[in-house]
Amino acid sequence: MDTYRLIPTEVRDISPLLLDAAGKLRVVPASSLEQTTPQERLLFGVAHGHYGFPTDELVRFLKERIAGRSAIEIGSGNGVLARALGIAATDNRQQEDPAIRAHYEALRQQTVQYGDNVEKLDAAAAVAKFKPSVVVACWVTHKYDPARPEAEGSVTGIDEAQLLEHCDEYIFVGNKHVHRSKPLLARPHELLTPDWLYSRAVNGTPDFIAIWKKAS
Repeated sequence: MDTYRLIPTEVRDISPLLLDAAGKLRVVPASSLEQTTPQERLLFGVAHGHYGFPTDELVRFLKERIAGRSAIEIGSGNGVLARALGIAATDNRQQEDPAIRAHYEALRQQTVQYGDNVEKLDAAAAVAKFKPSVVVACWVTHKYDPARPEAEGSVTGIDEAQLLEHCDEYIFVGNKHVHRSKPLLARPHELLTPDWLYSRAVNGTPDFIAIWKKAS
């Protein structure tokens, strides 16, 4: 796990920029986030349980890419992006588990605050229920394979190769360093690094959008 040291009193709090009156994450123009620093975004993300920050540009890109096809988001977390896209939001909601919450508390990190629009379904169950043409995911962890420990992952992660067999297109938003070991990246895919993607990553590598299509 990568670790970074921050002194909160020395980093500006950008909560007023990114949270609405109810304390929920807002979709903002990329120009708003352009005025923030990686350290500010990291502090905000850790304090509020957010990893990627949805922008107007990201929402517009995904709507154009989905192009009216049936779609869902897996690993939706706060549900903000799915709501903006007008698609079903799903997540296994594992951070509601008391043991996992305790783990995050020990790390002094906020757990994900799941949106009221987020249905408790793991990725496989979500795809089986909704049968989407397009699956969107942001910052999800792939499933750990004991035969490939170097690929890292999580035992509760997503089997993305299997997922791809049950949809026409899989769109993933992540960070090049954080998600460098994702096995699916070894398969042919479209890779984009637009300047309107923002996250809490502070490792100096770009955030990206990767798109896979089911093999014909």
